[in-house]
Amino acid sequence: MTMDLETLKASLLDATVSNQFAIAYLQLCQVSYLLPVSIIASEVAKLPALNHGGSWECLWGPVQSADEANLVYVASYFHSPGLPVFTAVVIRGTDLSVTDPLGILEQIWEDADVLGWSPLPWDPTHPARIANGSIDTLATIQGLQHGGQTLEAFLASSLGDPVNGNQVLVVTGHSLGGGLVSVVAPWLKSALAAVGLTPQIVPSSFAGPTAGNGAFADYFDAQFPCAARYWNTLDVVPRGWWDLSGISTIYEGCGLTIPDTAYALILAWEFLLGAKRRSYIQPHTNSMPLWSSCMNSNRDWYVELAYQHHTTTYMSILGGTSIVVPPSFTATGRSRRRSKLYTRFGTLSTCLRR
Repeated sequence: MTMDLETLKASLLDATVSNQFAIAYLQLCQVSYLLPVSIIASEVAKLPALNHGGSWECLWGPVQSADEANLVYVASYFHSPGLPVFTAVVIRGTDLSVTDPLGILEQIWEDADVLGWSPLPWDPTHPARIANGSIDTLATIQGLQHGGQTLEAFLASSLGDPVNGNQVLVVTGHSLGGGLVSVVAPWLKSALAAVGLTPQIVPSSFAGPTAGNGAFADYFDAQFPCAARYWNTLDVVPRGWWDLSGISTIYEGCGLTIPDTAYALILAWEFLLGAKRRSYIQPHTNSMPLWSSCMNSNRDWYVELAYQHHTTTYMSILGGTSIVVPPSFTATGRSRRRSKLYTRFGTLSTCLRR
């Protein structure tokens, strides 16, 4: 399926039109996990076009934080040479194969630091509250630079250039990156408005946990009527932190009982959140549940979790083609650890690759 320019622009703002855009955004997310990081820009250029003569280009990044905990890049889609249609900010999710042990710990902290929350940095008088882990990660993203430009400065320059036309700005991510979409999108909207820019912003997330309370969910819904939130109904991660009790029974239909350790952790988090009077809610606008099925011949609860959360499972449900560049099995460091994951899951390799 290809689209003319006007259809392409109109479809960008309607998540219910086709899975084509969801597939494209998820492919961008998959590219963010590729190793080594230096190939990301070239792999973006190889992504499938949405129309005849269209093309992708990585224009900013990829940039990692010093401890490798977070990675962001910006890609634009061109309907034809010199005619950008939309620009996408892509936020990588949790990647525990990074070489820096502090980066691994930082990601775990970003995911789990939900007992404390703070006002919106760009609108502190609003009753919305965001988990401190998300606030910290936002600050990290704000400080990333490529070519001497922050993400905010680059987007202000690119979107404000009349030559580039009236582009749509997409913000997308998977897992931790999916949760951060709901934080980064409103921050960018506020930051760009401060310099007189009001682009149409389309947040599109995959497998993201919650970032804020009910007031934040309402705030996000009001800000972004074109947002889309894709979540696999058998994925544990999107149930954090609003439906921890549902995690206990999520794989009973697969004949799998939650391990005692995982069950104890859930009970502990439920108790701590209750004691702190913290409650989290997912945004409701264009919630896109994806209906998966249990793995065949699997008897391990954790393997089921990994399978259901993985980008390739989401892509399979959406009916698209995954972007997979297998790591070298002779590689060292980070790539070697990723290779061990391939070996460990054996026959599941087609499902557990990024």
